[in-house]
Amino acid sequence: MILNFFWLVILWLNVFEAVLCEHRPRACAPGNQYILSNKFQITSERQVRKFKLVVTNTTAALDGFWRPVLAINGQIPGPLIEANEGDHVEITVVNQLDSHLTIHWHGIHQNGTNWEDGPSGITQCPIPPFGGLYTYKFTLKQYGTYCTSHFSNLKADGVFGPMIIHSPRDPLKRGVDYDRDIVLMVADWYHDISSVIVTQLNSNQGYRNHSTAPSPNSAIINGVGTWDCRFATTTQRCRKTFPPQFSLVAGSKTRFRLINAGSHAMFYVSADNHTLNVTEADATPVYGPTGVHRITFHNGQRYSIIVDTPLAEAGTSFYLRAKMNLNCWAWVASDVQDTGLAIIRVVHSGQQRNRRLRKDLPTTQDWADRSDEQCMDLDSNLLVPIIPVRVPKTVTGSQTMAATFGFRSIATGVRVPVAPAPAAPVSPAALSTPASLERKFHPIINKRQVKIPVFQRPPSLGRNGTAPSIIDQGGPPPTPAGTEPRFYVNNIAGEVFSYQATLNDLAPGGSGVVNTSRMATVFYNTSDWQDLYLVNLDSGLDHPFHLHGMDMHIVAVGNGTPTPENLRNLTYRTENPLRRDTFLVKGGTFLVARILTDLPGVWMMVRFLGQVIVQPDKIRQFQIPERTRALCDAHNGPKGLTQYG
Repeated sequence: MILNFFWLVILWLNVFEAVLCEHRPRACAPGNQYILSNKFQITSERQVRKFKLVVTNTTAALDGFWRPVLAINGQIPGPLIEANEGDHVEITVVNQLDSHLTIHWHGIHQNGTNWEDGPSGITQCPIPPFGGLYTYKFTLKQYGTYCTSHFSNLKADGVFGPMIIHSPRDPLKRGVDYDRDIVLMVADWYHDISSVIVTQLNSNQGYRNHSTAPSPNSAIINGVGTWDCRFATTTQRCRKTFPPQFSLVAGSKTRFRLINAGSHAMFYVSADNHTLNVTEADATPVYGPTGVHRITFHNGQRYSIIVDTPLAEAGTSFYLRAKMNLNCWAWVASDVQDTGLAIIRVVHSGQQRNRRLRKDLPTTQDWADRSDEQCMDLDSNLLVPIIPVRVPKTVTGSQTMAATFGFRSIATGVRVPVAPAPAAPVSPAALSTPASLERKFHPIINKRQVKIPVFQRPPSLGRNGTAPSIIDQGGPPPTPAGTEPRFYVNNIAGEVFSYQATLNDLAPGGSGVVNTSRMATVFYNTSDWQDLYLVNLDSGLDHPFHLHGMDMHIVAVGNGTPTPENLRNLTYRTENPLRRDTFLVKGGTFLVARILTDLPGVWMMVRFLGQVIVQPDKIRQFQIPERTRALCDAHNGPKGLTQYG
């Protein structure tokens, strides 16, 4: 794809630099940690790699606003976990919090080690607080870009980090297709801690009087963002921050591994005056769109993009932008800083590394073309897997997970009917977003254009004690009296009991029975090609889905629900369809995911609460390690409801 590059690596190592944070606010990640070293040996020789992740409470000002956070090894994002396909990893997690904790390895299939997947109440009991620890042990049988995170809300407080798995089998070759490899973890950031947000969202009053996911306050890249301190009140601490900086060598190509570690926001990623070539989607190497201005990606999704910095650009600088799509939210806080920035400086290959943080800002501008303002994935037809997989045209069976937002009675726990808005048909062309059409946009608020320049916000009354206002953009109806908001899958508002793991019920010594009344559950009893219909019943809300334990082959998308007639009228793509583990389902549509049910286990479906149980007869033969079972003996008191849908 590009010129062969190998022997200049050592020279270029001396001039490649990234500065991620100044003044080292607590929980700031070390500067060069997310630049992958060319000294890392990519090999098929297997080894055991051990890591230790200590999760603690601290305070930090990632975007300038000081707040309590949760850090891994004292930093946000957490430290890089890097290994080769075939390696056996042992990752000890130490929980220094005052609450329970588990870690999920997002995108890792856990082939043969279902109990190491992470979700408490599904595959394990939680790691106890105040110094409890657990060592996750599994063999890596995949390669690509992954991430680690708390499986629930603590991700919004900082419990996330990158996980990169290399392989000689990877068709994307370092020194051939790209010269340098950098991880960019993009996330939305909130000033309230997640437990406050979740508790209020699950109440009749809602969070800031809204029952839907809240507006973030800012966007961060590798743990650094910018928020206007003029919005802070006299009792709040705030400080100026500076964007992370990266030095790229002129005449090189850089692979940026993009990870959306956020909780709510869909992002557009772009580089001023530089087009992007997409080469990976959720750990699947792809022939992707080239020469695009920006790509869009959602929570949990990962992409690799190649950015070219020609020789003629030496001495220049430009912004890399991660911009949240405000149109996807039911409401927007007036203080939101919607764009995270990184500064890219292009240097000569022979110049010395500059360890000082430069303060001069680029003068480049975002691409002038407009965005189509859709809250949708890249067009899956533009993402063709490099290593082809042909899926069968027929399957042995199918199951459905239909998601919707609703309300249930506080007194009875029964769902309260609320008349939904009629679903507007979505045109086939609008079911996904062609990358070539992704353009700059300004959020449309109250039917007028509002421009949001970089580092510029209207003056705030914050210092006078007035909180930022809320701009309502529509969404679900107000919460009816006597009810609380919930997400439903197959008409069940999911509940997870942290010390009643489904896997333990099915494994030897368990009851052998799954309580399907408290969580949507589908069964695949044999190893076969099957379909999973993912249905979004909400006309006005777009929902991302992530399935643990397997890739989903996207073979069709349709309007409405998967009725026999709708299924007959679909056009199916079975010749090398895109396979990924996280995607968005547009409101009022459904997606046909073709899956190979060859990995026995209990696999969680999120963003909502559901579980896919594969080959329960094989699960009854699992030998769950005693160290894993021992976690279930650590609880005190009741078994504890830990999460609602």
